[in-house]
Amino acid sequence: MPTTPRSQSALAADPNFQRRLSSLLTSEALVVAAEDPTTEAHPQRRQLAQSIINNPAGMASSLGPTIANGTNLVAATTSYNFEAGAVETSATDAEIRSQIATLWNVMAGV
Repeated sequence: MPTTPRSQSALAADPNFQRRLSSLLTSEALVVAAEDPTTEAHPQRRQLAQSIINNPAGMASSLGPTIANGTNLVAATTSYNFEAGAVETSATDAEIRSQIATLWNVMAGV
């Protein structure tokens, strides 16, 4: 099934996806928090990292729509699993993490 704005919106709001995204955001936040302070836009990047570290679930909910509509997730198949009662994506953790890294500066307001 091709992705649509409706499918990506459902994915972003899905509790299972949000838990997965929370973990992947935290992993990337730890990398950004440890980056060289001379990295371009480090203060803004670090601020987003700290917000995620302090409230991973809240930030996953807030950033979910942006990430779900990123290229890697739109290119993946999004479907509803009736047995699990959940929206699912074929995007791998690596693809989602790559999307998070790609969008990091945008999400940090840089």
